[in-house]
Amino acid sequence: MKILYTLLVVTVVSSIGWTQSYKADYARKLSKELQFADALPIWEELSNAFISKKKKKKIIGDYSFLRMTAQAAMFSEQYEKALHWNQVLVNKKQATEQDWINLLDLICLNKKYVRLTNAVDSASSAFPGSVAIKNWKTNLPKITAAISSTSDYTISLFKKANNGEEFSAFPYMKGILFASNEFGHGFVNREYERTNQNFTDISFYDPTASLEKAKFYEKPFWIDLLFKNQWRGIKRTYSHDGPISFNPDYTMAFITTNQNEVDVDDRVKFSRLKLRVFKLEGTRWNEIDFPFNSTTFSNGHASMDSLGNVYFSSNRPGSMPKNFIYADSAKLKIIETIYSTDIYKTSYIDGEWSTPVNLGDLINTNKDEVFPFISSKGILYFSSNGWTGLGGLDIFSSDMSNNEPEHIGNPLNSNADDFAYYVNESTGKGYMSSNRMAWVDQIYSFTKPVFKAELVAVLKSCKGTPLKNKTIQIVDLTKNIASAIKTNAQGRTEEPYILEKNRKYMIYYPGDDINKGDTALFTAAVDGEFEVNLTTYFKKNVTKLIANDESGRPLENVMMNLYKHDGSIINYLTTSNGAYSWKNEGAGLIDSVKMNLINYDDARAMIPIKFEGNCLDTVAIPLTMKMKQGEDFIRLEMVLYNFDKFSLRPEGEIELNKIVKYMKEHPELKVELSSHTDSRGTTKYNNKLSNSRSKSCVNYIISKGIPSKMITAKGYGETMLLNKCKNGVYCSVQDHQANRRTELKLISPTNQSLDSNKLSN
Repeated sequence: MKILYTLLVVTVVSSIGWTQSYKADYARKLSKELQFADALPIWEELSNAFISKKKKKKIIGDYSFLRMTAQAAMFSEQYEKALHWNQVLVNKKQATEQDWINLLDLICLNKKYVRLTNAVDSASSAFPGSVAIKNWKTNLPKITAAISSTSDYTISLFKKANNGEEFSAFPYMKGILFASNEFGHGFVNREYERTNQNFTDISFYDPTASLEKAKFYEKPFWIDLLFKNQWRGIKRTYSHDGPISFNPDYTMAFITTNQNEVDVDDRVKFSRLKLRVFKLEGTRWNEIDFPFNSTTFSNGHASMDSLGNVYFSSNRPGSMPKNFIYADSAKLKIIETIYSTDIYKTSYIDGEWSTPVNLGDLINTNKDEVFPFISSKGILYFSSNGWTGLGGLDIFSSDMSNNEPEHIGNPLNSNADDFAYYVNESTGKGYMSSNRMAWVDQIYSFTKPVFKAELVAVLKSCKGTPLKNKTIQIVDLTKNIASAIKTNAQGRTEEPYILEKNRKYMIYYPGDDINKGDTALFTAAVDGEFEVNLTTYFKKNVTKLIANDESGRPLENVMMNLYKHDGSIINYLTTSNGAYSWKNEGAGLIDSVKMNLINYDDARAMIPIKFEGNCLDTVAIPLTMKMKQGEDFIRLEMVLYNFDKFSLRPEGEIELNKIVKYMKEHPELKVELSSHTDSRGTTKYNNKLSNSRSKSCVNYIISKGIPSKMITAKGYGETMLLNKCKNGVYCSVQDHQANRRTELKLISPTNQSLDSNKLSN
């Protein structure tokens, strides 16, 4: 790939004395000037002569001739000859560590993979301490796997380079823009002396133009005749121009070209690469400053995403260091430490450039990483000869997580240089460049299957109820990026989440004050539409105590004594449902409960502190209260009065004595003793009579040692009849007797209550 090396490789060579033959000195001069193609035949002649005369013991020169021959062949892309001369050095037992490394590279470049394992073993034996050769041995399984595997890409030659080389296609209008040295645009001589080809220019090609209907003078060949495929959107320079790229909306353009200032280093002339940046204003491209260009290092090959991030290649200080080794000596010497070409990232936001950041050793190596392209999915594609590949530059992809770049594989990668990758992620169509055919750079088109997979998360309660307006987190575990999506009325995330192939995702509902969180893992392996179901259980519950009789019927007017951790008591009287409930925040505060009810045995229960892993928003704790039997049963119906009397009968005193006993056993209780009359007599009189009757009962109880504060007398007169016997209705004596009664009920001394609000989703 002559153009690439011409642009990126900067060679600095020390002066060599004029102590050898004129041909050797001339060959050295050509190599120093990077004119390797012209130097190679001279070095070959000298090397053949050296080997031939060495056999006759007439030695002229040394083994550095062979090394310079191999170097000239390699840099002029005559890799078969380079492999031959490196193998000669090995066979002559003159190979240095670098010669062995070059040999391994050349075996791959020449697609002689069957020789690779033995060559690596031999190199390891020759230089057991070499880190580079150890890496080759370690990576052999990867190389073998890459050789035998085939990716799902399809590839074909897009545009044949007729009279030169073409590379780096980028879509533009109905065609492509690309770098080409096929034409010498302009009236000045633009031939590049190191390749004897034209300088590269940015060219435009529309494969459909010749098919479109047009008048004769509008035919594309007239444009070719006048401008020879030149793209005239931005004025060309007088050195190399290209490649070119654009941001996603084509409002910014990036062109790689040369610095105007030509450097001279030890009589070798070269100029660094620089990036030219343009903004489209109306119909005109206006250049803006790229402040990181320098005459001491190169910048090039930019790619910009929709967020304003720009990825570019540079061998600026801070890149991975590598040593330049000059071949023209009996022992190779490191004459200068230079920097490899690394990929950097900067941002252009609101007219300001951020400081470039090296992407680090998960992208960059101590060799070259070039031609970065950032896709619409945030995937970085680039070419490298530092990561394990098939030979030369290979194309790699990275999601810029903590994983090594992925080798794109066959058929995009080959034993040659494969580079300048571009893809439309929506269609799977793209372009790349390669010199796999006769070592000439040409543009290839490819198609890769578009991975279309999306995920919807569905959140429901453990009862199957959809949970609306909850936030679901979908975390790309590969890139450690989270997306928050709300659920709709059906509990589904409002929009599908687009998945990337072979990535792992965590779908996570964090929960809230009431609901527990839930997590699911998903790997995007195949196309399709997928649902991931999340189920949440209740983090908190309503605790509900229910007082039932032995038949399961709720009991009213039951005194519940709730005992708290701090020793205090909450008292509550049940209503007709026999229940008392509170949010389970209180469950952590309540130890136990004791229930009391006249004529029932006391009931006790411990309150569970937590309820885990269930689907209960309300945790019901039923307590069965057993009715007393025999002589302990208080028959209040026996506390009867004669008509128009309030004095106790003897049988009534027996029942009141049972009440006294009950109250002495429950000194914490307070009770109300109420009396009722029938409807005969006036309302005023009946009220007075009932009060007198209740007081007679209370006074009797107090006389038996019950404190007066524990019992209250209440007369209801004829206001709470048990039957139809109201004024004006004829009733029997027995019917009226039923209304003349005494009742006893418990009273909560504090009437306290916890928060009894229900949970809601």
